[in-house]
Amino acid sequence: MNKILSKKEAVRFLDLDEKVFENYFRNAGEFACLPRPNNRGRLLFEENELKQWLEAYNRRIVELTLEDYALCLDFALAQHFRGYVLSDWGTARQREFGQKITNWVKGQLAEVAVKKFLKQEFGAEVELDFALHEQIVPQDIISIVEKGVKREPRLGVGIKSSKPKSAYLVLSENEVVLPERRSEIYIFCRPDMPDDHLLRLTRKQIIEAVKNQPHYHVYKEQIPYFENMHCEVAGWCTINDLEKTTEIPGQKFDGMRFVKKSGHLHRDKKSWEELLKGL
Repeated sequence: MNKILSKKEAVRFLDLDEKVFENYFRNAGEFACLPRPNNRGRLLFEENELKQWLEAYNRRIVELTLEDYALCLDFALAQHFRGYVLSDWGTARQREFGQKITNWVKGQLAEVAVKKFLKQEFGAEVELDFALHEQIVPQDIISIVEKGVKREPRLGVGIKSSKPKSAYLVLSENEVVLPERRSEIYIFCRPDMPDDHLLRLTRKQIIEAVKNQPHYHVYKEQIPYFENMHCEVAGWCTINDLEKTTEIPGQKFDGMRFVKKSGHLHRDKKSWEELLKGL
């Protein structure tokens, strides 16, 4: 029997934060409610449909270990100490250390997640580009490994990351318009990396430094441990699948962007297999 759930019950069934549920439902096209006459009345959801979405969602989740994190942190620190400047889109404002490191690590974790996802789900081996370059390198997969032999990909692949609640893959105009910046395929990931990741990594050292300070007793039980992280490999699209816009729900851009709803990405097994054949 297909049970009908209220919105509150649906949020509880999927075990999502309510704001994430709202974003996925209203903006991302991840799942739908039952039709409502004139868009009025209660929001109701079919349990079976939500169950199918949740099962597919769980298959897209990749676990990331301390070793994975360390690889990405090493890259981020190398970028920082070589003086690479990371500015906010459309501004000259440079990001501070913590934000720079977080964004770099998050972006690299997405790449590692894709590599692990393709191996776990399809037995495919790819090589990522973790080298340091003077210029931005648009292609994140630099080789395909077949029977132990590496070859160049036939398609350029860019791997993009955003927060778990994000409803859209969003690319700047330069990333799509400029030939030297664009890719033919974009893979969208949503790594669930805590903002306090550096605190978790250095927990022992921080406790040692502050344990004799007057306020330590206030927070000593709240300092988190480092734990494995998770990343959703949400799906992929071609450059031609992207839609031009100057705004998405809740955000108006300072120029043109190219976007795709996460729920409209290619993500089923057949779609991935077709992409791998093309690579």
